[in-house]
Amino acid sequence: MGFSLRPASARRGAHAAALIGMSVCALAAPVANAATPDDLEMDHKGAIAKAFDYVANNTYMRLGVGYLDYSGDSSNLRVEDAQGLAAQAFGPGQSDLEGTGSSLGNKTFPSGTLGMFIPKTGRHLAFEVTLAAPIKLDFQVSGDAVDQSLAPDALQGNGSGNTIPTGVEPLGRNIGTLKTLPPNFSIVYRPWTDTTIRPYIGAGAMYLYTYDTDVSNTVLNSANEPSLYLSKPVACTGKAGVDVFVTESVFLSAEARYIGCATVEAKLNNIQVKAPELSDQFGTIDVGTVSSENDFEAMLYQLSFGIQF
Repeated sequence: MGFSLRPASARRGAHAAALIGMSVCALAAPVANAATPDDLEMDHKGAIAKAFDYVANNTYMRLGVGYLDYSGDSSNLRVEDAQGLAAQAFGPGQSDLEGTGSSLGNKTFPSGTLGMFIPKTGRHLAFEVTLAAPIKLDFQVSGDAVDQSLAPDALQGNGSGNTIPTGVEPLGRNIGTLKTLPPNFSIVYRPWTDTTIRPYIGAGAMYLYTYDTDVSNTVLNSANEPSLYLSKPVACTGKAGVDVFVTESVFLSAEARYIGCATVEAKLNNIQVKAPELSDQFGTIDVGTVSSENDFEAMLYQLSFGIQF
């Protein structure tokens, strides 16, 4: 048996040193286990790689042809701010031209779709965006505006024999053209994901963006070229379709999409026309502005060839 001969102060110093050592080890342990900047960078790169890998293995593409079938209703054409003889023909202030309206021409064009399955949905849900080059559409009038003169006489309403024929011809159907690049997005649901025939339904939104309008109608351009303004609302869409797989990754697709829930305001501004029976004596006829409101409704049909990655 032995006994320590160290003084009490030495024993207390040893105990203090031991406590300090344990404290340093405890503090150093988290530092030793903490992630370094290199570790964080590797984790970041790993997350990016996983994201790219998911996109590469969970996307699909369709390329084909689309057909736009426009069926929207229109208000009567409305004449605003007519001046001089035009005011005599249409009446002061605003004047509705009964039995008339405006419309869009139907169009066939190349189209495509890019889709990606939404994570953690078992490929039942997907996000889709339609791909298409700018589409050139005809802006048209409808009803009596096609084959009847909008202003056959001046001084209308003053009794038989008191009118003055203007000689203004009917407009015909086509007024001009516009270009559209309507970005649209859909969420799509597929009840079956591993069968040969895979039907789907979807809903989304479309921005009715138009630009580069051009008025080419010979009657409206007889004195100057008016400008065409179209408002740009957001429309709702609903669609149904089917993919028929011919291999594990190649499929054929057919789809029908409804586009609606939007009102488009159309305005032809600064209209001046020549009246063959009057212009030699009175100059051009200042019609002012002709406007209409269109309840936009259309069906878009697509036939496509697709690849699933």
